[in-house]
Amino acid sequence: MRILVSDSRAAPCHTPAFEAELRELAAGALRGLADAGAESEVLDASAQTGPADPAAFDGVLLLGGGDVDPALYAGDTDEPALDGVHRPADEFEIRLIEDAAAAGTPVLAICRGLQLANVAFGGSLIEDLGKDSFHRIHVDAAPMAVHDVDIVPGSRLAAALGATRVPVASGHHQAVRRLGRGLRVVATADDGVIEAVEHETAWLLGVQFHPEDVAAPPGQLQALLAAFLRACRDS
Repeated sequence: MRILVSDSRAAPCHTPAFEAELRELAAGALRGLADAGAESEVLDASAQTGPADPAAFDGVLLLGGGDVDPALYAGDTDEPALDGVHRPADEFEIRLIEDAAAAGTPVLAICRGLQLANVAFGGSLIEDLGKDSFHRIHVDAAPMAVHDVDIVPGSRLAAALGATRVPVASGHHQAVRRLGRGLRVVATADDGVIEAVEHETAWLLGVQFHPEDVAAPPGQLQALLAAFLRACRDS
């Protein structure tokens, strides 16, 4: 089974510290795929010059990264908290999501990946949750925030994790505002921030949290990858 893994870890706007953090998270996700018996082909979305072909793979995994350009969803491009915006990577990964949906290729999208999926389907984002939001990492090199989320019973996410309330590790200052076409909310935090979405027809699951982080509950990444890879086998 071959999985196309996309992120933008080496975008020129990223600081060395942020790039190192993204590489560590990606390594965790890749280990999880390897342990589950899947092969990975990794693309740096910030360095691509043409579209990828998701139909040539069994599934697509989108990882975290910098902020999505607000111009792509008619947002506030002057928001002072914006960081790590790289428009070429945004456009490449949005096209990847659209093409995967058209080809029937399952997609698992993490953090920035969820935000890109929402924008790809016509949704918008909250440009900044505010400096006091418990979702964000407040100090450089600080660990992820750990908090609970409520999961909609009967959703793919609930089936994968076997629960309707679970702790998660997250670190983000943006979130879904207007939901994209065909998407439904399947998890929220206690403050109402959307923490997971699914597509109503295509197999697409997006989580705002980081199951691949060391602070995530043991087995969470493996459970999500198992559900994802089952969908890849069945598609």
